[in-house]
Amino acid sequence: MNKEENKTKQFVESYFGAKPDGQISNDESLIIDACLEYVSSRFSRMKYILGTAIDFTLLAESLSSDDPEIDKFNSSFDKSALFERYSLVQSRGKRKANTLSLSYKDGRDFGIRKIEESVLEFFHSVDRTDYPSAYVYNTGQWQKYQDLLANCFKLSKQGRYLLCERLISFGLENLAKNSFYTRSQKRIRLFEEIITDFERGVSGENGGLIYQAIAYGYYSSDFPHLSIVVDKVRTGSSRQKRFGDIDCYYGLDLELSIEVKDFMITEANYNSQLSGIISNIDDNDFIGIAFVKDIDKNAFDLLNSLGVAALSQSDLLYIISFWDWQKQNNAVQGILHYLSHIEQDPKAVNRLLDFIKERDPEYDSLEFTTT
Repeated sequence: MNKEENKTKQFVESYFGAKPDGQISNDESLIIDACLEYVSSRFSRMKYILGTAIDFTLLAESLSSDDPEIDKFNSSFDKSALFERYSLVQSRGKRKANTLSLSYKDGRDFGIRKIEESVLEFFHSVDRTDYPSAYVYNTGQWQKYQDLLANCFKLSKQGRYLLCERLISFGLENLAKNSFYTRSQKRIRLFEEIITDFERGVSGENGGLIYQAIAYGYYSSDFPHLSIVVDKVRTGSSRQKRFGDIDCYYGLDLELSIEVKDFMITEANYNSQLSGIISNIDDNDFIGIAFVKDIDKNAFDLLNSLGVAALSQSDLLYIISFWDWQKQNNAVQGILHYLSHIEQDPKAVNRLLDFIKERDPEYDSLEFTTT
């Protein structure tokens, strides 16, 4: 049983319980066909007529709990007989009732407003979101369709059950299904895989090169409104008039300054490794960040007390796990840009492209080669 069949079964049974036994006579079948023809001939102009027919059918079923006689087919049951047998609720307190509510022998009131709300919820639950949601207006139109109302009340319990099923089938066939497009395979989140699995510190590459490229990719993607000033690794920031390894500006204002360290920061080494950013942050209005492989708690607390935020690799992975695929992909492009155009290291670029080809053979940037 698929989703629509299961939802339909649950909805119908919420009003009828188990499917009633018994055969439908030819005369009753003709009434059911007439109700369906009534709906289909008007449906293109007024989709709500479908819900109106279901409402009337389920209203009769609800009333049968107080009036079991209605469970029998009665071909002569017309509008006059209906309103003689059932009291029409015409007001709610001091307000005139604009929807249909009936009661049997001054018993409980049964109305179509709540039924229509459940019909709306059903069709939306099976992705027919163009089913009209203006149930206040829809149920207020009931007086225009009293011939349909009388026909629905002629039916036996078995007839109402069948009509309800056929009306729902009509709706499922004629209401446009809202399609939610999904991919057959998930896209590879390369940024995460580069951080965790791409080898860093290989022979022939400058130490810290890949982690600085990762930091560049991260900040260029997370802060696209900032302009980044950065240079090759092992290029002194002071000589380049930079505060950190990576400086991020908004116009003239330095907003972020990042020191990148691809190793563990501890209480013993934090001052010597991050002295530049520690000393600069006291005299300047910017956010200082230590972008590190790992950091112990004491060093983290000490840096925090000095106004420097520490971001470890595990923190980084947690943050980007909430990024959408495109934002992560922007970071990958940032890494490739850094390695090829800032560091200008074609071997590192090719090594990364080889890694990407292994993980995602269809990735766009594999069209490029370096010499």
